[in-house]
Amino acid sequence: MNIMFFITPKAEVVSVYDTDSMKDVLEILKKHKYSAVPIINEDGNYLGTIKEGDLLWYLYSKGSFEEEMLNKINIMDVPRRVTNETAKVNYNAEDLMSILIGQNFVPVVDDANSFIGIVKRRDVISYAYECMKNAGDFPEAGFKKIK
Repeated sequence: MNIMFFITPKAEVVSVYDTDSMKDVLEILKKHKYSAVPIINEDGNYLGTIKEGDLLWYLYSKGSFEEEMLNKINIMDVPRRVTNETAKVNYNAEDLMSILIGQNFVPVVDDANSFIGIVKRRDVISYAYECMKNAGDFPEAGFKKIK
């Protein structure tokens, strides 16, 4: 199965731009109650994922939470502790599973690194759960249908 079955298209994904300030990103995370969002540039290329932990550790290193400072810091100046893996549009679900073990979502890009959308771990697990539930027992995998 191709991962496009699971994709949330970029038009429905909350993301930030590489020109945004740290304050802008904090406000977006707070508003949507997310812990991480993709960073894209004006050309629509995926540049990385910023996480609230990255912001917290950066603020801690600066020793300041002043609003004026937050407005001056470009989000690209905040070091990211982990680089999220991406998936290409031609990946299959099996390729995706190993990535989703360590990430809440996987950014999907095309061959030109244009951001297409994301695949959420929750959507893949929900799909797998429904398949297991509808198929009944899975003794070879140790799963039993819950009655």
